[in-house]
Amino acid sequence: MDGADVQLHQRARAVAVAASVLGAAAALVPFGLVLRTTRIDRGVSVSLASALGVWGAALVACWLAVAAMALSRMPLRTRGVAASLIAGAAPVLALWRAGAFAEAYAKQAGELSRVSLGPGFWLTAAAAYVAVFAATAWLEAGPLRATVSYAPFAGIAAVLASGAVSGIGIAREYANNADAFVRQLAVHLGYVGASVAVGLVFGIALGLTAARRPSAEPLVFGVLNVLQVVPTLAFIGLLYPVLTGLSRSVELFAALGVRGVGWAPVVVVLSAYAVYPIARNTHAALASIDPATVDAATGIGMGALRRFAMVEAPLATPVVLAGLRVALVQSTAGAIIAGLVGGGGLGTFVFLGASETASDLMLLGVVPIVGLALLFDRGLSAIEGALSPWKEPA
Repeated sequence: MDGADVQLHQRARAVAVAASVLGAAAALVPFGLVLRTTRIDRGVSVSLASALGVWGAALVACWLAVAAMALSRMPLRTRGVAASLIAGAAPVLALWRAGAFAEAYAKQAGELSRVSLGPGFWLTAAAAYVAVFAATAWLEAGPLRATVSYAPFAGIAAVLASGAVSGIGIAREYANNADAFVRQLAVHLGYVGASVAVGLVFGIALGLTAARRPSAEPLVFGVLNVLQVVPTLAFIGLLYPVLTGLSRSVELFAALGVRGVGWAPVVVVLSAYAVYPIARNTHAALASIDPATVDAATGIGMGALRRFAMVEAPLATPVVLAGLRVALVQSTAGAIIAGLVGGGGLGTFVFLGASETASDLMLLGVVPIVGLALLFDRGLSAIEGALSPWKEPA
C-alpha cells in the first residue's frame, strides 16, 4: 500500500469514526421523535433511545460497532463490508421501530395524534450516509462495493413497502395526499428533465466554443457567471415582465401557457443554472486532453469530426458527466421554487405545509427531493467511475 492509499484509508477511518459519534449522539439527543396531539401541534420531543426502548439501545450499539470496526486492524475488505452494512442498518432500524412506536402512541393518544421524525432521526440518516460513504473507500470498485453502498436504500424501501411506518406523520400525510403527490412528483421530475436537457445542449455547445476559440472563453463564462450568481427569486422577478409581454404579444406563447408565473420562468431559470457546470466541465475536459493524443489521431489520418467522435469525446465524457451530475442535483433541489410561483412540483407541499404550520406536510415535499438528489448523485458517480477506470475511486 503506497502513501496515497495510506492517507485515503486514514481519512476514511477518521470520517467513519466521526460519523459514528454523530450517529450515537443523534440517538441520545432529546429530539429524535416529536409527539403531537394534532398535525399542527408543536408537540413534545423525545430521544430515539428512550422512545425505542431496547431497540434504542441496539441503535447506539450499531454506532459503537461501526466506530470499533473503523479503529480495528481487521482486513480492509471485511472492515468495509461490515462497517457499511451496520451503519446502513441504523436508519432502517430507527425507521422501522419508530413506525411501531407511532402505532402504539396513536392507540394511546387518539387518531388525531402524530409522531413526527425529529432532527435526531434525520441526523441518524445523515450519519449513516457519511459512514457508508467512508467505509466503502476500503473496498475496490465493483459489484460488492455497489451492493453495500445501496443496501441502506433497499432496506428503507423494504420498510416503507411493508407498511410498518404507516403511523408516522409523514406517511399519514402521504396517505391523505397520495394522488396529488404522484402528480406533483411527475411535475417536479419534468422540471428537472427539461432544465437539464436544455442545460446539456447549451452547456456542451458553449463549452466546445470556449475550448475551440480561446478568445470567446471570457465572454462565455462571464455571462454564465453572472447568471449563476443571480438569486432565484430575483431571476424569476426579472423574467416576469419579459414572459408576460411575450404571452400578450405572441399567440403561440399564450397557447403554450407561457406567463410571468407558472412553469415557464421555472424552466428558464433552472436551465440557465444548469448550463454553467456542464459548460465549465466540457471546456475543462477538452482543454485537459493531451495534445500528443490529438496529434497522434491526426497523424493516422483522422479528420476533425472523426477525431472528436472517436478520441476527444470519449476522453471528455467522464468529466462532462461530473458537470451533468452537478446540474442534475442542483435542478432537483432548485425545482422546489416552482411551488412558490404557481408551477406545482414537490415544492407545493413544502410551502403549503409552511402556511399551515404542518411540518410533516413540508417533509412530504422535502424528503423526496433530498432522496432524488442523493440517488442522482450516487448513480452518476457510479457511471463516471465505470467510464474512467484509470482513476482512483472516490
